[in-house]
Amino acid sequence: MNIKYIEKKLKKTIRTNTISVGIDVAEHYTGVCILKTDDKEIIIEHREVIETSAKEDHFTRADHYVSALEKFKQTLNKYKGYKILVIERCYFGMNVETLIHLAHFGILTYITLKKNFDTYYYFGATTARSIIGFNQKRQEETGTLKAEVYTRDTKNAEGEILHKKGDKKKLQCKDLVHNYLETDFKVSIKNKDEADGFVLALAGLLK
Repeated sequence: MNIKYIEKKLKKTIRTNTISVGIDVAEHYTGVCILKTDDKEIIIEHREVIETSAKEDHFTRADHYVSALEKFKQTLNKYKGYKILVIERCYFGMNVETLIHLAHFGILTYITLKKNFDTYYYFGATTARSIIGFNQKRQEETGTLKAEVYTRDTKNAEGEILHKKGDKKKLQCKDLVHNYLETDFKVSIKNKDEADGFVLALAGLLK
């Protein structure tokens, strides 16, 4: 990705000669992305997903997660110079237990990796997307991702109509974000967890 193009598009400055690592912390599929800049380009250096098993208890998963981060340090050690770590800030959705686990994994990420970095950020998903210029309504209108339509009426248990045939189905925000990466940055990352790591890493490079 050309730095001048992105700076002009977002009206922000890119940190050059920098390594930025985005970690989209999750209980089971944590997306990781390493971006490297020189004076002209942003290069995707590495992507991976750290997976833990839902069949294991939380502390066993945490042990496996930390082991994977320790292994990831071997990849980090290949890069010299200024490094930025961006960890996704957890949020409360529907399940308090999930929130607690995400917070736990987030602090484990910081504790395990902090000595490898010069600067740290803790961005929520919405904040990181905003930093890189994502606007959901605009992407719905201008992006290439088009909503499907209902092929028949749908009803709830009481028989009330929820959606009429021909109504557009709601586009998911995550899908729109990934479409934004394709349309505006020409970046196509099929794995959504890795793509979320990319968003965080790119946000870390912007100032």
